[in-house]
Amino acid sequence: MVWGILGALDAEIALIREQMTIERQEDRFGTTFYFGTVHGKSIVLACCGVGKVNAAVCAAYVLGTGGADCVINVGIAGAMKAGLHMLDVVISEEAGFHDQDSVMLNYYPHRAFFPADAQLAALCDRACAQIPRLDGKYIHGRIVSGDQFVSETTAKHSINERYAPACVEMEGAAIAHAAFMYEKPYLVIRTMSDAADDDADETYDNFIDEAAKTSAEIILHMLALAE
Repeated sequence: MVWGILGALDAEIALIREQMTIERQEDRFGTTFYFGTVHGKSIVLACCGVGKVNAAVCAAYVLGTGGADCVINVGIAGAMKAGLHMLDVVISEEAGFHDQDSVMLNYYPHRAFFPADAQLAALCDRACAQIPRLDGKYIHGRIVSGDQFVSETTAKHSINERYAPACVEMEGAAIAHAAFMYEKPYLVIRTMSDAADDDADETYDNFIDEAAKTSAEIILHMLALAE
C-alpha cells in the first residue's frame, strides 16, 4: 500500500519529511513530491499549497501518477463546533465546500459531501489515543472547505447556519473530491489553530506551529500502527 499525504503548508508536513527515508523526489506544480518510506510504509508526501485548486491538482497527481492507494490531508483548521478548543483535533466524517452554489449539485459528482473512509478514521482514532497530550480531545465531524480564510464572526455564523461543520479550512474537500473521482479512500485530519472568528489572525499566529505538529504526529502514529 502506498500512502498519499498532503499538507497545505510546509509546517504541516515538516515533521513527516524529517522522519521519512526519501528515495526520490519530483518537482511539479510549484512544489516537491517526496517518495519514500516512514515506519516501513511507502508514502508520497507533498506540500500542496493553499486553496482548492492547488489541493485538487496535487491530490490527483498523488493518486494517479504517484500511485497512492489512499490520500490523507493533514493540517490546521478553524474551530466551528461549540466546545472545540485550540489544539483539539477533528477527524473527517465527510467533507464538502462551503462556497459552492447549490446549482453544482446538478452536475457530476451530484453531491454536496464526500464521506471519509471508515477504516482510515478508525486507525486515526487509535493513533490519537497514543498521544497523551490530546487526552481524548479529538472528535469525528463534518469538515468544510473554501477559498477563504474565515476570520470574521459574521462569516463563521453564516457557514455554521448553512453547513453545521466541526471545522473550516481551505483544502480538505478538494482532496476528498479528487479521491472520490479516483475511487480511492481519503481522510482529513485537522488540529484547531483558531476559532474562525474576529480574533482568528492573532490566534492562528499563536497556535499554528503546535497545531501543525500535532496533525503530523497523528499521521506518524497511523503509519506505525498500520499493518
